[in-house]
Amino acid sequence: MACEIKIYVYGSCHFSELLDNDESVGTGGYGVVITSNGKQIEQISGGFSFTTNARMDIIGITEGLKKVKEPSNIVVYLSNGYVIDTLTKGWLEKWKKNGFKKKKHVDLWKELDKVLQEHTHIISYKHSRDVKFSKDYQLAEQIGKTMSGKKNLLNDLRPNDKGNSLFEETGATKSEILEIEDDKPILDSICVDASTIENPGITQYRGVDTKTGKVLFQHKYDEATNNIGEFLAIVHALALYKKQGKELKIIYSDSANAISWVKQKSCRTKYEKTENNTKLFDDIQRAVAWLENNSYDTKILKWNTGAWGQIPADYGRK
Repeated sequence: MACEIKIYVYGSCHFSELLDNDESVGTGGYGVVITSNGKQIEQISGGFSFTTNARMDIIGITEGLKKVKEPSNIVVYLSNGYVIDTLTKGWLEKWKKNGFKKKKHVDLWKELDKVLQEHTHIISYKHSRDVKFSKDYQLAEQIGKTMSGKKNLLNDLRPNDKGNSLFEETGATKSEILEIEDDKPILDSICVDASTIENPGITQYRGVDTKTGKVLFQHKYDEATNNIGEFLAIVHALALYKKQGKELKIIYSDSANAISWVKQKSCRTKYEKTENNTKLFDDIQRAVAWLENNSYDTKILKWNTGAWGQIPADYGRK
């Protein structure tokens, strides 16, 4: 009788200084917990400098599957929708037939495919939302975050390599430097975050007081992307405090793309306008106009998830 194996994968990446086009590059780690018939049998971890969140998830899956020697029924849990879709919607097989032309993370996809071809497992891939509060997934998350917070790790990508973005949103350039406080967050600040179901899909964003966790503002769209929600949340915070005549020293966001867009005064998304998202694009236009016509002294900083945990404005749906 085949063993019932569960592999819990948590890829974590927080940003050091460089951004690579549409996917942020930083210090990353992965945590993997494996159970057999409900009993924990293995923990795996690793980390790299100059890597991406997607790469940490792919490596985590690969290393987890390598540990399963006998044919088994395997369920892999992770939060990365791009990776799940690649493995469940036939994308990987299509990319192989096309020689992986214009695809990213080819080295890792080939290694994972090699592992998949060596065994006769029955494997399914599921989103971690259903197990996020289980002790095994939380342990994988803890391990992954710990690894991504380490210093002096080996480089994963070379400087000219590309990261990955499912929706190909144009982000910051390599020359841009993000400011991150490594020791602890400054509590006299606002944190913003967005949450999207199915991305694109129903999107919410909000701003909270970093010190107290009090929700200061929030908004919802029937159709948007997560990066757009993060962008609008930052501009909402800037405009709200400007209107109220209050001093806002710091805004934290965990979206490098959104921070970059605000600094460039442009929502550089490739998500297209439709009859279902007209209100969203009207608000984007107003946000861009506000940035072009207003000055502010507020510093917009990247939240250091690897060192500090989830941003206080987080919706808890990862």
